[in-house]
Amino acid sequence: MLAGASTVDGALAILSCPRPLEEAYLCSLEWVDAKENLTLIGPAGTGKSHTLIALGHAAVDRGLWVRYFTAAELVENLYRGLADNSVGRLIETVLRNDLFICDEVGFAPLDPTGSQLLFRFVAAAYERRSLAIASHWPFEEWGRFLPEHSTAVSLLDRLLHHTNLVASTTRPGPGAGDHRISPAWR
Repeated sequence: MLAGASTVDGALAILSCPRPLEEAYLCSLEWVDAKENLTLIGPAGTGKSHTLIALGHAAVDRGLWVRYFTAAELVENLYRGLADNSVGRLIETVLRNDLFICDEVGFAPLDPTGSQLLFRFVAAAYERRSLAIASHWPFEEWGRFLPEHSTAVSLLDRLLHHTNLVASTTRPGPGAGDHRISPAWR
């Protein structure tokens, strides 16, 4: 479920894209149609979650099916599926959505089983569905919450192959703590 009343217009207030085409591309949701991913990376309080939720609302308004979880909720659900031998069915059910939003990736460290479950989910979505994720950890530090190096590398390989990467930063602005998000590459 998408919480809050975020809108794309609200998200645009915090997006600061150097090229309007990139902002327009993200907001058009063409990346969802193309089964590309969106990865938002940056410090806390820079609008990553707000942007994910706003894009999720825009996708629902456009008639797309959207599912939202925090990473902890996703892994918890996958663990339940592992316990009753339904993890594959659960992944397929979730991936019936056009867009899957996973917020707070890396907020809490995962054990090896949780890391494998997250990898299994990302691998199942690879080139089939769009994933939109947010994390405050730069990729080179994903080993902090993914304990197995090979799992982290494999997960990032699939996640980043068709991704629109947006790195958020805090910049001084008219108000204290004015936050902006700008794309790193597309």
